[in-house]
Amino acid sequence: MRRSASGSVGSSLASSVASGSVGSSVASGSVASSVGHSASGSVGSSLASSVASGSVGGGIRVWTVSVASAASAVPHEEAYGVLDPAERERFARFRRGGDRMRYLAVHHVYRTVLGHALGVDPADVGFRRFCARCGDDGHGKPVPFAPDGTTLSASLSHSAAYALIAIGDSAEVPVGVDIERVRADMDWSRIPCVQGGRNTHGFEQWTRAEALVKAAGTGLSRTPPRYTGHVFGTWRAARVPGSGHEWFVRSVRSPDGYAASVASGRADVGVTVLSWRP
Repeated sequence: MRRSASGSVGSSLASSVASGSVGSSVASGSVASSVGHSASGSVGSSLASSVASGSVGGGIRVWTVSVASAASAVPHEEAYGVLDPAERERFARFRRGGDRMRYLAVHHVYRTVLGHALGVDPADVGFRRFCARCGDDGHGKPVPFAPDGTTLSASLSHSAAYALIAIGDSAEVPVGVDIERVRADMDWSRIPCVQGGRNTHGFEQWTRAEALVKAAGTGLSRTPPRYTGHVFGTWRAARVPGSGHEWFVRSVRSPDGYAASVASGRADVGVTVLSWRP
């Protein structure tokens, strides 16, 4: 059994969730598909074939992941075994046991979904980083890839009891996703991307801005994304500081008490929201 710098990886993830140390309680609301039909958590052969063919367009699949379900799916040592050295270092830096277990559960699911899409084992998924602002490949947006060099357009976000995983059918179309638990009495004066937002509306603005900068790979700055006024179906066009391209963002259906958004480099793609299951 492998051990982290913080000690034994130990028994099942589920015990951490059951004890209440991982985030808040799981919301009772069901997660429905916003486009098309709801499906199981399996990535399926259609996504893998789209990635292999490199076809442009297609769609974006967004999985809503319950941290409790992810934690109960595998024991600690199995989840820890698929992490790379950078992820293990990040895991060890968390001071709270609940934060470590949430990170472990979510990243195991993320690697599992990515591995299925790329046709490799979860542990064989690598990540390259690229900064859209400076062009440096030593930091910035992580881009998943397989040992044969095949890349994937994907994004991960997690907040409290839920995570979102977004994967595009085309590696050539960047995607970004963000989810936030709605919290009362939020001090929006410290969040530059929210103007006059209150509660749910404020969190919706926040997730859209975060999804946009994650898709663009620029990071959130004091100058937030600016909407251009162009609307394409459910997509709103926006400009992101540090990026010369036009980007597109829309809200996606999320569990009760949460707000979520997805962004893309194209507005001619559909979005399907699915509920992940082990």
